[in-house]
Amino acid sequence: MDRENRIYRVNRRQFLKLAAGGVAALTLARRPAAASTYRVGVGHHTDSYTATMRAISASDEWVPGMIYGRTVIIKPNLLVGTSPDSGIITDAQVVRAIVDLALAAGAFKIRIVEGSPGGSNFSACGYDFLQDYGGSGRVSLVDLDSLPVQSASIDGGLAYEQITMPEMVLQPNTYLISVGKLKTHAETLATLATKNIFGLPPVSYYSPPGENGRFAMHYRGVNQATVDLNLARPIDFAVVDGIWGMEGLGPYGGTPVRMDTVVAGANAVAVDRVCMEIMSVPQLWVQHLTYAARLGLGPASLDSVQVAGDPVTPRAFSLPTFPPQVEYPRLSPAAFDPAGGQQTSITTWVSRPCQARVEIVRTSDSSTDVTHVRWLRNWTSRPAGIDTLAWDGRDDSGEIVAPGRYTVRVEADGQQPARNAFATSKVEVAELVNGRLFLPSILG
Repeated sequence: MDRENRIYRVNRRQFLKLAAGGVAALTLARRPAAASTYRVGVGHHTDSYTATMRAISASDEWVPGMIYGRTVIIKPNLLVGTSPDSGIITDAQVVRAIVDLALAAGAFKIRIVEGSPGGSNFSACGYDFLQDYGGSGRVSLVDLDSLPVQSASIDGGLAYEQITMPEMVLQPNTYLISVGKLKTHAETLATLATKNIFGLPPVSYYSPPGENGRFAMHYRGVNQATVDLNLARPIDFAVVDGIWGMEGLGPYGGTPVRMDTVVAGANAVAVDRVCMEIMSVPQLWVQHLTYAARLGLGPASLDSVQVAGDPVTPRAFSLPTFPPQVEYPRLSPAAFDPAGGQQTSITTWVSRPCQARVEIVRTSDSSTDVTHVRWLRNWTSRPAGIDTLAWDGRDDSGEIVAPGRYTVRVEADGQQPARNAFATSKVEVAELVNGRLFLPSILG
């Protein structure tokens, strides 16, 4: 198979045309077919521009023909306004290298995008020189929160069936490049290329009352929501800036680490797995990558990843205290009739001893509201492994709930100091089927 067709298979996505006007729903095609092998390039150099060029060239997966005539969307990680040596943000020279390659490939337009709770942070992060870079009129800096939005329906979503995204990101003739950071994360353990597009949805749509950030997605389950975003808008090319990485309490409270390394490739999950090897993070410890592999978005391990370019030199990053892993509840039966005395069994799993609770709630993809229905178990100590509870379809007052859509939410706290120190797992959709409550298990 020729090189261009191989890349197309890894990144292929089919978008239906956006509905005219308003906030309409967009149904996206099923995820691209998984590749049997993945190639990832590593570039090592003290100069960030040079390291980026070396990594992308080594990947052998940068195909100019896929960029020609298209709008290239580059998403760096500009979480706060600071300098690259903080280890927090993407170096502007890494992005400049990508812009130069995209211009040379004949990109129609290049949009460097960001939307953080505190703003886009372009000026504070040293990105102003990229506005109208080269005087071509093709390059601009875009605050994602200033754009019209579109509701995208997700086929096989783990936390959402629909998610709101900027219209521009969902346009069919766009090419999305995620330029993440090599750093740790207090809740997901690592934030690299795959999780970097967590910053695409508008902040205002996913900030609960009194919050300034996308914490509604955290409360649904940050690992699940990360995968849903990658289903809604697959990444076409991934780059991770590890010139300065971060260890410890990331994504912004840790310690900078000078690594002089950039990693690049067409498959974001494969790129992230190489980054985990560089950070000496066990491959099964980053849960959103496990979910992504199950859904065919990338490799489950390094076994099918070919690493090219400069040698990988692992360094054992100091890791934050991160939450226990929580697997999706399994339900049996999926449909039951509470009025007829029936109930359903809810099986949960946690990775280590912890405090945990299981709750029935009601949620909506069009709102950040979460309505409590029933505590099946409030905070109690539980061992690692499997646990099973029953729900009889009643609320806390003992009344049978109305037929509708319900969520089983599992939270586990391993005594972490961080405010978001819990993992959330959910089974969406309980609905009335022939007069019975219906709660299908997503992965079971």
